[in-house]
Amino acid sequence: MKIAIKTMGCRLNHAETATIAGALEYEGHAIVPKGGPCDVLVLHTCTVTAAAQRESMRLARAARRAGAGGVVMSGCTTSVVGPERILEGGVDAVVEKKSGQVHVGAPGSPAEAVARIVAAALSGNGFRPYLPRFASTRAPVKVQDGCDFRCAYCIVPDARGAPRSRPLADVLAEIAGLAAQGFREIVLTGVNVACWRDGEAGLADLARAASSVPSVARIRLSSIEPGTSERAIVDLMAAAESRLCRTLHYPLQSGDAGVLKRMRRRYTPEQYAAAVEDALARVPRLGLGADVITGFPGEDDAAFEASVGMIERFPFSNLHVFPYSERPGTPAAAMDGAVPVATRRERAQRLIAIGEEKRKRFAASFVGDEAEVLVERVDGDGVGRGWTSEYVEARIEGLATADVGRLVAMRVRSAADGIVTGNAV
Repeated sequence: MKIAIKTMGCRLNHAETATIAGALEYEGHAIVPKGGPCDVLVLHTCTVTAAAQRESMRLARAARRAGAGGVVMSGCTTSVVGPERILEGGVDAVVEKKSGQVHVGAPGSPAEAVARIVAAALSGNGFRPYLPRFASTRAPVKVQDGCDFRCAYCIVPDARGAPRSRPLADVLAEIAGLAAQGFREIVLTGVNVACWRDGEAGLADLARAASSVPSVARIRLSSIEPGTSERAIVDLMAAAESRLCRTLHYPLQSGDAGVLKRMRRRYTPEQYAAAVEDALARVPRLGLGADVITGFPGEDDAAFEASVGMIERFPFSNLHVFPYSERPGTPAAAMDGAVPVATRRERAQRLIAIGEEKRKRFAASFVGDEAEVLVERVDGDGVGRGWTSEYVEARIEGLATADVGRLVAMRVRSAADGIVTGNAV
């Protein structure tokens, strides 16, 4: 069959889609571009916000008008909305996220056959005889799913369930296969990747083992929750000849103790700052990222300024700022102390501006030094584009198409708008 896949949401969803595509091709089906005629459309959905959930349902209704013979819905929306309601909306088959069960409107349909392949691909149980299908130069590998932290604003535990980890041997086998295909950078990803466990082994052990796979040049991690495994990760990152990218994405959410408590976060501002100071002291020119939510219920002017102070205190190079958005079904949606929407947006714009200035300043610190870049594409004028280990966007002059996918050392000559430019060494 000709199957199209539409993916919504986070990096983890895209990693799952790559696995779905690999499984479908292994079973003899053809992956075709989305938006046109196909036998079946797989819609891998997001529900982190109410708007994302509504868009998931809208796309499902519109799929047949776009030429899809049948529609399979998978992903986070399925657990929150419920398979029965989704089927009533015209979807042919549903792969329920938390249980992995397949629900169908008409048994024996092509959509049911596809849904069962999707369910098996997403189960994470046992070794896979196929590899994920990527169109990029880096390969995100899903190592963990689910979360039980129950932050007050987050619907993900309801959508994805309790934490569960892929066995170390299965992850390493997949990484080895991807490395043999030419992927030089592997991104270890999950809902709460710091919760990965296999017996006594934790995330740092996984990153160390992944780094030892032949032909893997570097390992990158998705975000690390404060108070989990950040110290062990920094130990590994600081080691000589480490292949672990010098980037720590360390969600802050708020710099105010009271707001963090209402959010049900598991750390204080002081604990967060101590961990960041430790990382910066031990890893030279660390790329430091953070997520921040502003306008959370109860965030008064003083609480917001505490977040501003925390962000200004440290050299963040990659700041993701979100004005708080009520998510029905979460405890925060019913909290008092709502902040006016206009105020949320104004505060978010202020933090974004601070983050942009810090990003530019961090990039400028590379001028005159060398940096290692994974080349993702080469333009017609011979300028390579890619990212450094510290997750700084780079332009390398004098490259050729054959350099795509290579790790290239560059001498940084200049920096503008957070992008470094130079020549290959």
